[in-house]
Amino acid sequence: MTALPLENYKLFESRDVDETRDEVGKIFCPHRLDVVGPKPELHARMHCRRMRNIAVTYVSYGWDVRVNPGELDSFFAILVPTAGRGTFQCGFEQIQALPQQKIAIASATEPLHMRLSADCGQLVVRVERAAVEARLSEMIDGALREPVRFQLGMDVAGGYARSWFDALSYGVTDLGRPETMLAHPLGMEQFEQNIITGLLLAQPHNYTAMLNGDDRPVPSRLLGIAVDLMEGHPEWAHTPASLARQAGVSVRALQKAFREQLDSSPSEYLRGVRLQRVHDELCAAQYDVTTVGEIASKWGMAHHGRFAAVYRERFGESPKQTLSRQHARKG
Repeated sequence: MTALPLENYKLFESRDVDETRDEVGKIFCPHRLDVVGPKPELHARMHCRRMRNIAVTYVSYGWDVRVNPGELDSFFAILVPTAGRGTFQCGFEQIQALPQQKIAIASATEPLHMRLSADCGQLVVRVERAAVEARLSEMIDGALREPVRFQLGMDVAGGYARSWFDALSYGVTDLGRPETMLAHPLGMEQFEQNIITGLLLAQPHNYTAMLNGDDRPVPSRLLGIAVDLMEGHPEWAHTPASLARQAGVSVRALQKAFREQLDSSPSEYLRGVRLQRVHDELCAAQYDVTTVGEIASKWGMAHHGRFAAVYRERFGESPKQTLSRQHARKG
């Protein structure tokens, strides 16, 4: 008999519907479990290998069942039939998954319903929502404006999906071995990152266009958030990434909006604001009370040599000349 996935990590085996529902619910979430057909019986089993942000499980029920967890909320579910067939509905999408051909990626914020055949065994990979959102935020260099919603069906026969699915399958096999590098915290962390990053690249979702650089135009009100931050606090250590996070857009989208709407980059715009603040303060400063360096540092112009050059380029004189000129007028 062929070994089942993660057989060394068996959690339970049961013929009782209530016990099965409760035990499965401990790993995933409370749900409804219905056994269907004439003279229904159950012969359920579950194996599970937990990591930090991913839990890999094998679940089979031994009879036709309907499983209705509703919204998963705190995690995404990768549903991989290893035998039999499963019909999955998540939100308005419905697919039939088949071993080595098509699997399902259930989003956290859409209600999930499953119909599984009696001979269906499946890997169910729980991936924590917080980890997916954190990784996606890093990849787009910006905050997420809405929850991540994956396309439900994934064809694993080719393309990025095949590459990602092969990595997942190898990892599941390796986890079942008594000695595996995935047991080491660093190996485990790398595996989880590979699975999460690969999923975001391989499976279409509502941020795919942004990952591919096909960003939507940034509305002027969102651009205004970045501009207001720089105008209100030019002395702060703004970066394109920090401004994009505050505006809720990607760095690439923000930079594109600055170029198209303001004919500038965020860094150039910030430098201009800082230069103007330095100039205004030098014009009002007392020559014998302050220095150019103090005023430049106050407004975030740390590299004084470069600062003097760009200041002269903009105002036609050096910072010292501006300060001295005001002193001469007062004299």
